Amino acid sequence: MHFLTNAGDQALIIPMEVGVFLVFLLCRCWRMAVAWAVMVVAGSGLMLMLKLYFEACGPARHRVLYSPSGHTMAATMVYGGLLSLTRLNRVALAVGVLAIAVLEGWTRVALGYHTVVEVVAGGGLGIAMVAGFVAWTGASHKNFRPVLSILFVVMIVAISMRGWHPNIESTIQSASRLYFSKWECKKPPSQE
Repeated sequence: MHFLTNAGDQALIIPMEVGVFLVFLLCRCWRMAVAWAVMVVAGSGLMLMLKLYFEACGPARHRVLYSPSGHTMAATMVYGGLLSLTRLNRVALAVGVLAIAVLEGWTRVALGYHTVVEVVAGGGLGIAMVAGFVAWTGASHKNFRPVLSILFVVMIVAISMRGWHPNIESTIQSASRLYFSKWECKKPPSQE
């Protein structure tokens, strides 16, 4: 289960995002490169903003959504984006992307890292990013041939980054509490 959940870890995701982008550039697939970059920056940026907002006050019992699942969003977005490069029809692609989101989300909940609401938020954002990528690139998918190059990049990244886990989450939590808690968090009334 840890193997599956780590598939959404930033140690794998970020090098894959860069590697796929470089393959698009080397193949002179400009539209695909721009769409990929926009998808990655928009998805990661929106997830960062959500985490900064929701984590500002720290965990509380009454909060249903404390930290949207970045692993679920990233895995859904990157692996769903890669899946869209195959020649699957729209229904099969939608089922595949949804399966990625459900599987990654399930591992996050089963391991106790997130709640169901948090993985639904992350998975939903990842699905939206893949939908935008597919809509933007349109028929370019049918003309894209170097799928093996991208698979090679994914394999090299997976092998070389295995076992390394950057602690990005704690950095986001610290920054959120430091910079945003004074605006977002209500202090309980003082008891005299």
